[in-house]
Amino acid sequence: MTSPQAHLLSPGTDTGPCAVFVHGIEDTWRTWTRLSRCLGPQWRTVALDLPWRAGNDYRWRWSGGPGDWVGAGLEALGDRPFLLVGHSFGANAVLARLAAGEPRATAAVLAAPFFRPAEHRVTWETFDLSRETFQRQISDGMRLRLRRTAPPDVFEVMIARTCERIGPVGFLAVFEQYVASGHLPLSHVDIPAAILIGEADPGMFRPHMEALARRLPRATVAAGDDFDHFCHVNHAPEVARLIEELAAAGAGLRPTD
Repeated sequence: MTSPQAHLLSPGTDTGPCAVFVHGIEDTWRTWTRLSRCLGPQWRTVALDLPWRAGNDYRWRWSGGPGDWVGAGLEALGDRPFLLVGHSFGANAVLARLAAGEPRATAAVLAAPFFRPAEHRVTWETFDLSRETFQRQISDGMRLRLRRTAPPDVFEVMIARTCERIGPVGFLAVFEQYVASGHLPLSHVDIPAAILIGEADPGMFRPHMEALARRLPRATVAAGDDFDHFCHVNHAPEVARLIEELAAAGAGLRPTD
């Protein structure tokens, strides 16, 4: 397993807090640029470039799970404590890393994660709905990254080619993570955690997010009426404020002498 590269977005100050960002599937580490700028200048912010970035071939799946890859990326960061922030697939990768044990993490922000309570039966309908949600989120993510509206016919061709490249192996990376989420050992993850959800996110199912919050000893659900699946980009100032509040609630975010 090759360690993912860690990109420094903001150096912060020697005594300031540190945030480490984990992007979602078919996204890039640059997705965190605006959120980093919205945090105070005292924050050191680092974005991991994970192998499930946009355009990947999904061969990374055979070398380790998402939580393993996050752990490999964190190895280069030394002993400095940090707040972990993940989006969507990246949020679940953060969750897997915390379940495995990450002593340097002092708080976590899970933006638009997905969670299946263990008692929730997996059916073919579950599979089909998950695939529809996945394709919609891939499409919405591409629109967000393009920043300019492509002609509808051109955009549809782009989406079709992207979904063909991702294929069943890419979708199953997400679906298997969703299915396994309710079986993660989370009772020992005793750090402040915020689960960010939005009423404007069509893939969000609030009862499952509340079930996730109950599994984490110190988690709260933060809902925004206008938050969509990409709230970390489209509502970066609000998300930054939530991170600042969570940092204030946590302990040990600043390096010790």
